[in-house]
Amino acid sequence: MVSWTAFIWVDQPSASAADSTAQLFGEPGALAQRALLEHASEAVLKDVTSRYYDNKQLAEHMHSFAKRCSTIARTFSLGKSVEGQDMWVLEISDHPGEVEAKPNVKYVANMHGDEPSGRQLLLGLAEWLCIHHATDERAKRIVTEMHLYLLPTINPDGFTHKRRENSGKRDLNRDYPDPIHPPETGLAVSGAEQPETQAVMKWTLGTHFVAGASMHEGAIVANYPWDGSTDQATQYSKSPDDATFKHLASVYADAHRSMHASKQFAGGITNGAAWYPVFGGMQDWNYLAGGCLELTLELSEDKWPAEERLPQLWQDNLPALLAFPIAAALGGLRGFVHEAPPGTEAGRKLLKAAPQGKPLPATISVQGIDFNVSASATFGDYYRPLAPGQYTVTASMDGYAPATQVVTVPADNIGKAVKHADDLLPAPRLREPAAPSSPVDTTWADLMQRAMLLVIGIPLMGLGVLQLVRLVRYVGHRGNTARRVPAR
Repeated sequence: MVSWTAFIWVDQPSASAADSTAQLFGEPGALAQRALLEHASEAVLKDVTSRYYDNKQLAEHMHSFAKRCSTIARTFSLGKSVEGQDMWVLEISDHPGEVEAKPNVKYVANMHGDEPSGRQLLLGLAEWLCIHHATDERAKRIVTEMHLYLLPTINPDGFTHKRRENSGKRDLNRDYPDPIHPPETGLAVSGAEQPETQAVMKWTLGTHFVAGASMHEGAIVANYPWDGSTDQATQYSKSPDDATFKHLASVYADAHRSMHASKQFAGGITNGAAWYPVFGGMQDWNYLAGGCLELTLELSEDKWPAEERLPQLWQDNLPALLAFPIAAALGGLRGFVHEAPPGTEAGRKLLKAAPQGKPLPATISVQGIDFNVSASATFGDYYRPLAPGQYTVTASMDGYAPATQVVTVPADNIGKAVKHADDLLPAPRLREPAAPSSPVDTTWADLMQRAMLLVIGIPLMGLGVLQLVRLVRYVGHRGNTARRVPAR
């Protein structure tokens, strides 16, 4: 076996709060303009978290917000409800509308028409991020390091009529192809789903969401997959990412004012099927069909909380609404997979930017977890939510030598990068490949002249581990790129 020395890739420092302010408001009178905007936004924030907006007011507010905070927001419609009402989405990012090497996270609400508080909470979250993204580290990280999508109402018709179902008389959280008992058409959009469901499915399948959460009412708990079980019994139904789901649910519950202290649910979290089984739900479908680790957040014991309770609901949930996307999108394993260019210099070297090479849509597998994620074809970036712990992770792709690394995901979710050589992950070893299916006229020395394996990484406190994996193409090797799924 031949040992290769790893490289360190140091992140570039982010812009300072002053730079962000200048960029947002321009140099002349920047502080005065900011003061005016903050004053106006604080008044709007108080309003959106104090009363319910009807669908017209909701749409008008979202469009107004996208104009007021245009440097970090845009709005678009996913599609229309049965009655023709638009399903508006807010995207929050320092580059809204652009495709970047950043994770995507979503919050959705009002799936059941008679569970409306999430509508106002998501409007409040957008306002808070607009006000604080230049000064608050949590807000800054959400705005600059990911794309956060907010869908305040999946079921605008149900809200209008104050009923659970949509105008097609369908419970939208029973309208998805069930991954545990899949229909003959599989998990893709079949056309039999309600218009609202089809719109969310197409959006999810067309956008690589790393994680998400759906807001409901009827209890106070963070619910995680599986929602169903193979025998349809009320019992714990463990998904491949059970440990990660429990961790993410606990992140939300622990940051919530009272959820973690629940007397009904230990730690304020529950497995869905252990509470009561749900089939055809969005949560399980998101995980298996979309690769999106999604929670169901039950935020109030009352189905339609009185308006006077909204300010307290907002205060109860704000820290959790900030903690979840950071932990889910940035708190596990993330990085890039690129092809190693020929003639790359070996040895330890400090790089100011990631070495360039062809991005590869490699499969990222974690030993012991029967569920894989893929790097993007555009940038080669990947995001793998994981609970704190040590993992053996492999990047593989057909025609390339796999790269395997043991990594540690720390428990601190703040995400401070450690940039010291002593913190470099152990250097990997290149294993001799299995014999090819047909003879290849090449020697091991010739092969090594053509290819090199580099693994570049930084352990990140709480953020987890940021890696750049350079895969080696060589003759005769074929890796398995199929996503493994549980046998359910």
